[in-house]
Amino acid sequence: MDVKQIRYFQEVSRTGSFTSAAKKLYISAPGLVKSIDRLEAELGVSLFVRTRTGVSLTQAGHVLARYAQHYIRQHEFMLSEIRKAASEQAARVEVCMTWGLLSFFPRDFLSKFVLSNPDVSLTTHNYALAELQEALLEYRETIGLYFGELDDPSLEILFHRESQLHALLSPEHPLSAKESLALDDLKTNKIVVINNDPGVTQSLLRRLKTAGCSPQIILDGAEWTQAMELVGDAGYISFCLPTGTPNGISLLTRPVRDMDLTVNFNMATLKGVALSDAERRFADYVVKLMNASRGKAYAK
Repeated sequence: MDVKQIRYFQEVSRTGSFTSAAKKLYISAPGLVKSIDRLEAELGVSLFVRTRTGVSLTQAGHVLARYAQHYIRQHEFMLSEIRKAASEQAARVEVCMTWGLLSFFPRDFLSKFVLSNPDVSLTTHNYALAELQEALLEYRETIGLYFGELDDPSLEILFHRESQLHALLSPEHPLSAKESLALDDLKTNKIVVINNDPGVTQSLLRRLKTAGCSPQIILDGAEWTQAMELVGDAGYISFCLPTGTPNGISLLTRPVRDMDLTVNFNMATLKGVALSDAERRFADYVVKLMNASRGKAYAK
């Protein structure tokens, strides 16, 4: 099944006629019919119901029509990547991340990898979760780092970590003397929430509202620096991944006994796609970092 056949199939399905499609494709109608016949033989299904007045899609044809443009985009992207790689000296690693994800990693997360892998050209892009999924499925990026869950059989999970959400506060905060907190402790405090994982954020907001401690400020995941300034300098409480002292900053984490919310971190790639040596190095780097950071917070 080659791209030319898929393009031919698309045009026939659009026009509902081999004759009309052949004119638009600048090929002969008999040649177009033979190409579609070969495609149907290869797939072992009928794609069109053929009548004297034209053609219409079968059920199998409708399924192919749903994925045809995606198939073509993948092919075009593959050719583009091959040509790009041939013209470049450095090995390339393209990573997509959900917005705000870097706020849960050490400040030198990316720079440390770049400095220790000078032969690698690292590119990162930020997306909402659904957009990240699309970027992986369309081969625009090879490795995805994200909070949340993607129920997609096309994706292979390279690393998974489920961690309890903890309160984040400054050492000067009145609650810092407590080893653990309860939701009642938060009622009279100012709270800022960072919207990283929509599912977890919505659950967190519902839990806080029910407990009578709704947040005063909700920030997009990309604005984590502002959130950390509010926590560190203005006495706000926020939330982050597991316990421990965050690297490089003087904020504290405390478990919230009756909140019981978890964040799912995943690193994924498309099934069947062989990672290059540079991509494998990046994936191994993330796994090593995550395994070494058990018991530490990533909020920065």
